Amino acid sequence: MLTFVLILACCFVTYCFLAWAVPKNYQYDLEDAEWWICFLPDDLAGESSENAPIWLEETEKSIREQYENEFELHFFRADGQEVSLGNVNQLTGGQMEDFEKAEKSKAYTIRFADSNSPYTLLLTRNLAKRTETEKAIQRTLPPLCMVVLAGAAIAAFFCSWYLTAPIKKVSRRSKQMAELDFSGVCVTGRTDEIGVLADSLNTLSRKLEATLSELQEANRKLQADIAAERQLERQRTAFFSAASHELKTPITILKGQLQGMLYQVGRYKDRETYLKQSLETADTLETMVQELLTISRLDTPGYCCRKAKIDLSGLLKERLLTYEDFFMQKELTITRAIMPGLAVWGDLSLLQKALDNLLGNAAAYSEAGNQVSVHLWGEAGKARLTVENTGASIPEEEIPRLFEAFYRVEPSRNRQTGGTGLGLYIVKKILELHGAEISIANSAQGVLVSVQFPTIST
Repeated sequence: MLTFVLILACCFVTYCFLAWAVPKNYQYDLEDAEWWICFLPDDLAGESSENAPIWLEETEKSIREQYENEFELHFFRADGQEVSLGNVNQLTGGQMEDFEKAEKSKAYTIRFADSNSPYTLLLTRNLAKRTETEKAIQRTLPPLCMVVLAGAAIAAFFCSWYLTAPIKKVSRRSKQMAELDFSGVCVTGRTDEIGVLADSLNTLSRKLEATLSELQEANRKLQADIAAERQLERQRTAFFSAASHELKTPITILKGQLQGMLYQVGRYKDRETYLKQSLETADTLETMVQELLTISRLDTPGYCCRKAKIDLSGLLKERLLTYEDFFMQKELTITRAIMPGLAVWGDLSLLQKALDNLLGNAAAYSEAGNQVSVHLWGEAGKARLTVENTGASIPEEEIPRLFEAFYRVEPSRNRQTGGTGLGLYIVKKILELHGAEISIANSAQGVLVSVQFPTIST
């Protein structure tokens, strides 16, 4: 292949020199000789076809003599067949289309007195004329030999480079691999022993890189798991610390009330009043314990709820009916717009608890005389639920923390409503198990809670 390329290059250089050195063979312009034939159509118009060869041969002879045989005269029938200048009835075998790309004059149409068929006359360059070609080739031989010698020297240099360059590449690539750099590739483009060595080195590099990448990925995953476990442990510690603090308060209150009633101290002599308060505190404590148990169950590793097809529209209507008396006691107006037939896959008890928490929060944190709006509809393959309570507002900086355990926007006011700070935390956990999303934002009328379930069926 190398020899073939060198010979091809030498031939190409030879051709280029010849093309450059061959002189121009023509001295006259076609327009100079064309005036000889521009009058022939008029001169031959009254002649018969038998007399035409006299005119044509004489004209061609004059053109050849005056312009040193640089031009040729051609005569064609109406069908494009070329005829002899000495006999218009004799075909030469040429075609008019043979001269389409040749340098030629314009076509002159000639009609004879004894024939209705038109003829065409053309003046073209004489392509057979080749002068001084041998001299031109002889002039190119010395410089051509110099070029060949120089090319041979350069080729010898590049041949040596061709033999040593791949070895240098293999050496550089091995040094990179020794420094644990597997990003490069040793490309030699050869199939001999050096090429096989380079391919083997590339294969080894890819395998080492893959192994190192797997180790690095495993290390990253391990670090991520450790970080996640530490974060989970911190969350658990914070959660149980907060839970202990939250449980301590109602237990302390309950213990104080019971001791006061037991020892008949001061105001605690009125047992009926404080027994009622103690029962309320016990109810709060029970609610908190139940919510803690729910959270513990939801946070259990590998916990998976039992899902079934649930009529979300019917479930929401049922929960609104259950909370109807509570809304009336709070003197709240409830408006609803529920699209029928919306169904989702989920755990009935968990979804019921999530809806209860959302409706309970809307009622608990709305002042009397306000309105709670509940809307459920299907859109783009999603089930969308909104619960809005008017007359309420949440500071914007507090909204991102609403889903944290035991977090209350106003701890004093929320304790009065009986809230534990776990409701929205539980709601978010339940919705995450169902692949749903929840968001809270201030609206023009109050606070808007939006829930989007992933899939629906009708």
